[in-house]
Amino acid sequence: MNPLMKKIVSYFGFIILGTLFISCAESQTNQDSVSSSAKLEVLYFHGTYRCATCNAVENNTQQLINDYYKSQVTDGIIKFAAYNVDEEKNKAMVEKYQISFSTLLLVKGDGSVTDFTNTAFYYAHTNPERYAELLKAEIDKQLSN
Repeated sequence: MNPLMKKIVSYFGFIILGTLFISCAESQTNQDSVSSSAKLEVLYFHGTYRCATCNAVENNTQQLINDYYKSQVTDGIIKFAAYNVDEEKNKAMVEKYQISFSTLLLVKGDGSVTDFTNTAFYYAHTNPERYAELLKAEIDKQLSN
């Protein structure tokens, strides 16, 4: 397959993954609401039914934060939380960020939001090393600003 065809197939794969957001399978990590005192909140929203990619986004994001930002988590600088959008207890967070399907947000203390969903769903399952590299670069950028 020539490089152009590989690129086209990759883009179509990404589009197909996007359509799977609503029909995924579950592996739950519930946490209490994230404190607004954090300099950066990493928020993952998912449905009850989750696919392998949905699970990879959460697991790889949480693993990266644990591996590279443990002291910042301990100090309350970075917070990670996963929210099931189908649960009533998460309704306020879902409404606050206007979530309608699986979403990964980086929210700074000043309220600015970076939507990292497309990158997460493109790489987290199929190329976790690249995903970790891109997410770490974005977190570092957010923390330096």
